[in-house]
Amino acid sequence: MSEQIDSILQYVPENLHGDVRRLFNISPQFSQLMRSAGEEECRLLFRPLEEAVLPDAGETWVPPSQSSDLVACMSHLRRCKHRGHRHLIWWEMGLRGDMDISCRAIADLASGLMGEAVRMAERLIAPRYGHVEGGSFCVIGLGKLGGRELNLGSDVDPLFIWQGNGNTVGGRQSIPAPEYYMHLSRMLIRLMSERTADGIVWPVDMRLRPGGDGSAIVQHLEATLSHYLEYGQTWERAMLIKARPVAGDMQLGDAFIEGIAPFIFRRYLDYTTVAALAEMKRRIDGQAGSGGIAPGYDVKRGRGGIREIEFIIQSMQLLHAGRNKDLRIQPSMQAIDRLMDAGVIAEEDVSELKAAYRFWRRIEHAIQSRRGEQTHKLPDDYADYLSTATGIADIEQQMVHHAAIVESAFGKFVKPVGEEQKERDWLSGANEGLQGRSDEDRDRMLLALERVDAWLLRGLLPERSRAQVSRILDQAMPKWLDDENGVTALEAFADLIRSVSGRATWIDLLATHQGALDWLIGVLSASRYLADHIVKDPSWLEWPLMTEHSEADIRDICAGLDSLDQFDDIEQALADIGRWVDRARLLCALAVDAHTADAMTVGGWMADMADAATSAVIRLCLSQMDLPKDFPFVALAMGKHGSHEMGLVSDLDMVFVLVHDNPGEMCGKRSFGEHAQRIGRRAIQYLTAAPPFGAGFEFDARLRPSGSSGVLVTSLKGFHDYQLGEAQTWEHQALCRSRAAAGPQDAKAAVESVVAEVLNKPRDRKALAADVLEMRSKMVEHLSSRSDEIINLKQDEGGLVDIEFLAQYARLAFGGAARRTIDVLRDIPDCAPAAWREEGGWLADSYLDYRQMENALRVELWRSIGKLPNRAEATEWETMRRHAAITTPDALKDRMQRVRAAYNRLLVT
Repeated sequence: MSEQIDSILQYVPENLHGDVRRLFNISPQFSQLMRSAGEEECRLLFRPLEEAVLPDAGETWVPPSQSSDLVACMSHLRRCKHRGHRHLIWWEMGLRGDMDISCRAIADLASGLMGEAVRMAERLIAPRYGHVEGGSFCVIGLGKLGGRELNLGSDVDPLFIWQGNGNTVGGRQSIPAPEYYMHLSRMLIRLMSERTADGIVWPVDMRLRPGGDGSAIVQHLEATLSHYLEYGQTWERAMLIKARPVAGDMQLGDAFIEGIAPFIFRRYLDYTTVAALAEMKRRIDGQAGSGGIAPGYDVKRGRGGIREIEFIIQSMQLLHAGRNKDLRIQPSMQAIDRLMDAGVIAEEDVSELKAAYRFWRRIEHAIQSRRGEQTHKLPDDYADYLSTATGIADIEQQMVHHAAIVESAFGKFVKPVGEEQKERDWLSGANEGLQGRSDEDRDRMLLALERVDAWLLRGLLPERSRAQVSRILDQAMPKWLDDENGVTALEAFADLIRSVSGRATWIDLLATHQGALDWLIGVLSASRYLADHIVKDPSWLEWPLMTEHSEADIRDICAGLDSLDQFDDIEQALADIGRWVDRARLLCALAVDAHTADAMTVGGWMADMADAATSAVIRLCLSQMDLPKDFPFVALAMGKHGSHEMGLVSDLDMVFVLVHDNPGEMCGKRSFGEHAQRIGRRAIQYLTAAPPFGAGFEFDARLRPSGSSGVLVTSLKGFHDYQLGEAQTWEHQALCRSRAAAGPQDAKAAVESVVAEVLNKPRDRKALAADVLEMRSKMVEHLSSRSDEIINLKQDEGGLVDIEFLAQYARLAFGGAARRTIDVLRDIPDCAPAAWREEGGWLADSYLDYRQMENALRVELWRSIGKLPNRAEATEWETMRRHAAITTPDALKDRMQRVRAAYNRLLVT
């Protein structure tokens, strides 16, 4: 070998000599391939990474042959393959180049060779059989060939299809089209797979075709589509995700891909598919063994290996690509990136799985490049050999690390839950496991379990569902038995099983996705509000499978509300508005429960939704009254709605303004002013109507000029004159958070111009502080708890209102443009005393903490935070310990004392 190396090194740049010697020493296959390489080939081959040349499907690498001699054709294909493999092994093992690039190049070379082999096969059988006029033939690449991620030792898994009719013409023998394409396919396989003195081109595995080994190796397009659409199995859906035309008539191939899409991708989320894939993987584990990293470990099929990564990706594609066509892509690494973009797999998981996939593919290629063997198993000397081949020093530790990452991810996304747990038969009627609960709790739990069992026995669900539910209960019951809300959680679960009825896919979801099950177990015990919605609509079980999705979902909801402009059916329009609003509330509640959004983010989402709902309602009113869409009616959002700080069930505080110089001017049969009053009344009616025929908001219009005694809709001039001439300080405080939320753009701008004029007028700071203190003192006197047993987080001294009043004083006294309480406090202008800037940041943080407490209680108990018990063991404080930064009454009282001290420091002194 040394003589061979020395003869080659004379054509190799000196800085690459070490890599060349290493490659010859570790890869007998490469040494064999180099025996037929001449000087020109060596000079083209041995280049540094940035100049390296890799094969593709073009004529440079697979030159067309015009030969009609079978032996010559076989020899030509094999020489092309050998030349390409030399470059590929040098890239992978000599230069240690990018594996994604290498896999694409291997697949492209195989596609090019397959295409040339098709043309050769047609030419070789033409003298005897001729051709089919108007007929066409295509090779569909499956598996890694279709995904352009082939490895050096892979089979190619093709599917042969044809289209046409009649008999052949132009040959010695005329035969029917099906028989012709059978001969063509056999010749193609022979050209690719028959072993000669030059070896083979690529092993061809036809077992993935419809019907497997017992069926014809080539089938008509319509027959192939009919098989899959009528008899296709789950494993075939997963296999066909990567299907891609690679040779022959590409238009025929595209027709196949289009025709097969409804079989692969379902519009509904079919978790039965995931359950079937998990079962398939369990069978593979049985064949590959479950041992750890050691000689014989299968890097493809073993636990934590390549196949588990592919199963994760394919499972999520099967679930979600029916409704998201962007996910219909063959290469694994591109597919997982799109799954991340779609919020299906978290960025952290994607990063780890991509790193593991590329690591294992490098290991796989290194194993196969050594002797050209078609194997995925670690050799006896794997540690030494792979360290030398890949340059990875801690190769064993890396293997253990990546296998653990992949196995964990597989368990999260695909593996059936409770698979390795010993099950208690909770459905048997035995109550030994319920000891420690009160008699009433035991009776209610037993009744709930009996209801679950009864629904499972009704025959509406498949046989597997009972075993799945048993495993689910085996995980859920110990947690619910330790939870004071466990009884209601189990009752909600029984209601969910009844709601699921015959739709086994939801049980399959819980049985195959540990994250979804963990989330459900917690939600059913933590929040009756969320539990009720999940029972009513089990599709919410999908929510934990999505990541970073709530903001996009809220945008979709707002877009849905904005799109409502056909109001022929008033009840349907109101039902649509109510449905969108309810969905937004639930999404926000889920985000609070899962800690995926803070209070301010949720407040912004809720305000955006309220804006869209208000605009939709005003459009509905205008349509009913036959008024133009640009009628100058403006809804001025006040309070938390205006400042994008809404809670989950915040009221809508609004002032309605007619932006018209002469409200008495006629517009049809009524004046502008009369129309505006009617719009205001109807808008309130529709916004406050209970679902399903309304948005279900509480509405407060008392902040309008002159309060409840004033007209519902004021003119712009009346609004201007009142605010600048009659309004009290507290009314200007309310304007600090105001924002034109609905109406024509020019009309909204006019209203906000008046607001800006009012807020920016000069004020005597001492007089302003006196007014603020007086109003707050009255509120404390009439609204605070005044009890040692209760803490009123909103109205007690040091509570939410103290911080809001400070922010409103700062906005009126020092100027600025911010509306949100925390933004005002964090951006105190330089003209303010230094004490304000010293206190502003932590006051903003305290406000966030308070609001997080408020949202948590709304989600779990669905009641106001107005009164908190002064007992750490109370249910409310258990909620705080799960969701909030302030977790005890003493900690809250300490914080409120500090807030009150800052309030006094900034306003009193």
